[in-house]
Amino acid sequence: MKSREQLVKDALELAKNTVPMPELLDFSLKKARKLAEIYDGDADIIIIAMSLMDLKIKDAKEAGKIEMHTDMAVLFAGDFLKDYDLTNKEVDKIINCIEAHHGAVPYGSIEAEICANADCYIFIHPIGVFAYERLLERRGIVFIEQIKQLNFKLQEKYKLLSLDVVKNELEKYYQSFSKLYEDILNDRDI
Repeated sequence: MKSREQLVKDALELAKNTVPMPELLDFSLKKARKLAEIYDGDADIIIIAMSLMDLKIKDAKEAGKIEMHTDMAVLFAGDFLKDYDLTNKEVDKIINCIEAHHGAVPYGSIEAEICANADCYIFIHPIGVFAYERLLERRGIVFIEQIKQLNFKLQEKYKLLSLDVVKNELEKYYQSFSKLYEDILNDRDI
C-alpha cells in the first residue's frame, strides 16, 4: 500500500495533467488550505478530493454527459484510492467531498464543505472568473454565450456558499459580477 503522503502527490499530479487549467486548481487549493486551517479540516483529504472531483470533466463532455462528471469522478476515485493506505472513513470523506461539491448531496464532513466552498472561488473571485473566461474563449464559445455561462456558474456557486469566511470574502465580487452580467445580458445592442 502506498502512503497518504504519496496519494496527495499522485492526486495533484494526476489533476494537473488532466484539468483544463491547472492554475484554477492551484488557486482553489490555496484557498482550501487556508480554510482547512481556519475550520480545522484535514488538508490532505481536501487536497485529494479537490484534485479528483473534476478529473472527469473532459471525458464527460466528450460523451455529451457533462452533468455526469461527478459520478464519473466518484467511480474513478473509488478504484484509484484502493492502492493507498487509507481508512474506510477517509475514503468515505473523499468520496463525499466529490459528490457534494455541486450541492447534490449533503456535506458529510467539514472537509466536504470546505471543498465545495473553495471551488466557488473559481467562479466568483476575479482571479478565477478571468481565468475561466479565458478557458471559455479557448473553447470557441462566442462572447454572449460566455457571459451566460459565467453568470450561470456565478449563480450556481453563490448558492453553495456556507462558510462565513468565504461568504464575507466573496460577497462583494458576487454583487459586482452579478450586476455586470445582468447589464450585459439585458443590453439589447449586443
